[in-house]
Amino acid sequence: MLDAALLRKDFAPALRQRTRSASGSPRSSAGVVPCALVYVDTDSAGSPNCDSGDPFCYLEQAITLNRSLKAVGLPTLTVATNVAGKVVRYLDKLDAGSRPHVLQLAPSQLALPKNTRFYSAHFKLDMIEQIGATLRDGELLMVLDTDMLALRAVDDALLTRCRALGVGAFDISDQEFSAYGDVRVIDDLESVAGTSLQNPRWFGGEVLLASAGFIKELVPRAHECFARYLRVIHELNHNGDEAFISAALNLLSDSGHQIIDLGAHRVVGRHWSGNTHRDLRWFKGCSLLHLPGCKRLLERQARRPAFSAAHVWRSLVLRHELNRTVWPLRRWMRSQVRPRLRAHASSTSTQQIDVLVLDPDAGRLSMVVSRLVSLGLYVMPALTSQEACSEMRRLCPRVIVSSSPIGAVDADELLGARDLIHRPVMIAFSTDDARLDWTQWDRWFSRSADPSDVVNAVTQALGPR
Repeated sequence: MLDAALLRKDFAPALRQRTRSASGSPRSSAGVVPCALVYVDTDSAGSPNCDSGDPFCYLEQAITLNRSLKAVGLPTLTVATNVAGKVVRYLDKLDAGSRPHVLQLAPSQLALPKNTRFYSAHFKLDMIEQIGATLRDGELLMVLDTDMLALRAVDDALLTRCRALGVGAFDISDQEFSAYGDVRVIDDLESVAGTSLQNPRWFGGEVLLASAGFIKELVPRAHECFARYLRVIHELNHNGDEAFISAALNLLSDSGHQIIDLGAHRVVGRHWSGNTHRDLRWFKGCSLLHLPGCKRLLERQARRPAFSAAHVWRSLVLRHELNRTVWPLRRWMRSQVRPRLRAHASSTSTQQIDVLVLDPDAGRLSMVVSRLVSLGLYVMPALTSQEACSEMRRLCPRVIVSSSPIGAVDADELLGARDLIHRPVMIAFSTDDARLDWTQWDRWFSRSADPSDVVNAVTQALGPR
């Protein structure tokens, strides 16, 4: 706990310090227009990272973000929304100093199914286009996610470079490539871009700095990419604004635009409380923190009578320290489960396993497998239909999960792999929604479904253990 104590001790004075101009007054990063999207649609699919049932939870996050921006000398946040009247009424209960500006978005020209994951985030393009058109010379639009916290002002020298080049974005290719495989991510980017890319990069949607001139070039490219995105949406690993805006940024980069990496300058850091391998002191030096796993923490902070970034930071440190303790325990549990799985699988042919997972993509269902194993279930992965049929005869799974029910394996072939005493529950995680044979599958999830939904379906099928 020594590191945590040092972090708390070092950070509190830093929060109280304000960068001052030559006159001694607190400096404001002039020429920056912070904005965030709060798009309310109760009939649409929400974010898998947010379990709150309150449609205004994102507004509460924006309140905390606005307070933190003002605390470090940045301008007031502008909340762009499709329900400005409701947002203004919601904000009436706050003191005037805590209220962000509110902008009513014009009706969107973007049309997509409401069951699309991260449905609301797609309309960030409307916000960029509409607010970007109001920028004055020398101003930079600062596009932010609501689940963020400002810790310090952005360096003026960096803002000057962004003004000169027109854009700064958050390159998270290292995270995306390692998590999902560079081949898959690049294939997705090029599918949306409509061409091969010289140096494919994936840009996070939590922050973007852009001038009016750059936005005029970005928006038409992004609309073109959005049209292609809709055509291949069920084939993509990611749904949301990052896919088509990243593709548009790559196209502009290939045409000669230089893009400043805001992450390299620690303008922003993306921190998950369960990610314990990275030193928190790195995040302490960031101007902005993106906290997608701590939305409830930011919402609670909005309800406090006074804002305290130090209070939020102490909570982050506590979660980090707890997870550092839990993570070795999780790894130990997995090390105990896997040998039992191998021993169980090599026993007699009448023995059952819980789940057979057919994953011809060799990684698409890795998150599902990992979560099922962490629950103590016996899981056997298979990469080909031949392997799946072999394991079916040998291990008698109670549930079968397939990531591609048509292209990877024929359901009749799989079910006919052994004499069925008890038919397994068949769960499809489709890669081709239009071609699914409904008659052989008990549950079906579309390509854009959250893997946790598949995990829940498996546990329900297995029943009490």
